[in-house]
Amino acid sequence: MIVVQDVVRRYGTTAALDGVSFEMPKEGTVVVLGPSGSGKTTLLRLIAGLEVPDAGTITADGRLLSAPGQVVAPHLRGMGLVPQAPALWPHMTVAQNILFGLHGLSRAEARERLDYFLTRTGLTSLARRYPHQISGGEARRVALARALAPRPRCLLMDEPLTNLDGALRAALLALIRDLVGETRASLLYVTHHPEEAEALGGRILRLRAGREVAAHAAAD
Repeated sequence: MIVVQDVVRRYGTTAALDGVSFEMPKEGTVVVLGPSGSGKTTLLRLIAGLEVPDAGTITADGRLLSAPGQVVAPHLRGMGLVPQAPALWPHMTVAQNILFGLHGLSRAEARERLDYFLTRTGLTSLARRYPHQISGGEARRVALARALAPRPRCLLMDEPLTNLDGALRAALLALIRDLVGETRASLLYVTHHPEEAEALGGRILRLRAGREVAAHAAAD
């Protein structure tokens, strides 16, 4: 379980987050919903370990991850991150991008993971292509597979479907929900689209001006 307790993050005199608290249970989904400037991405970056809170704490299964002046490095948190842009390595093929985070596995196990995620994301025929040779939607699937292949305990997604059309967005939302369920990862998903929040289910954490304004469970 990830617990965010009274977290504050300031940039100068502006509080991007002002006392936000919530819990994300194991294998649970939390969708952070709000307009631009509400603090959604700041919250995700704090949980990922990319920023340090000015006040409050972030823990995972009782282990302190972040507090003022101290932070566990991102690569030691057991979390996968999918940013707004796919951010694929341009000199690596689709397969090599997915394999990137699997260096600690045996060659056979890494290949098994690769084959599984290529199949589940419909990328098998594109395995040898480079990022400039695939579409935007395909690149989003590669980024998703790359983040999930190491089997993280928590997947963090920051507006990953930006600029995709409605049909493609719906298909990728279904894929995200299925793969997160299959890998039994917790999911923190940042968006400003209410329909994405409802499609993913779980808890919706609404932010406005750095504060929680409402929270409820979405319909499954």
